[in-house]
Amino acid sequence: MAKVGEVLRQTRESRSLSLDEVRSALGIPMHYLQAMESGSTSLVADEFYLIPFLRRYAEYLELDPASTVAQFLGEAAREEARAPEPSALGAGGRGSWLVGGIVGVAVVAVALWFLFSAS
Repeated sequence: MAKVGEVLRQTRESRSLSLDEVRSALGIPMHYLQAMESGSTSLVADEFYLIPFLRRYAEYLELDPASTVAQFLGEAAREEARAPEPSALGAGGRGSWLVGGIVGVAVVAVALWFLFSAS
């Protein structure tokens, strides 16, 4: 299965649209468009903006916005799960891992709320 970023880019390119044209049409900042197409999960922390932008972009490309968002969040969760645990001796230790887990759960909860409240 192709990653969300690849699907977005390939669909946009198949319609002969540039990123700048998409930016102008949707008002989504260029760095978000580039990050979504590159599959960068680093923006998940900025989910308050990312989810609505991703939904809008998917709709513009005539993709299913709910499944696009769900797939992107799944990819982000898999990336987060692959990240190495911080060492107890390293910066942060066990306490920062716990805070990160709580923040991760909160991010997923907010994403699901956006996903289902927009339907």
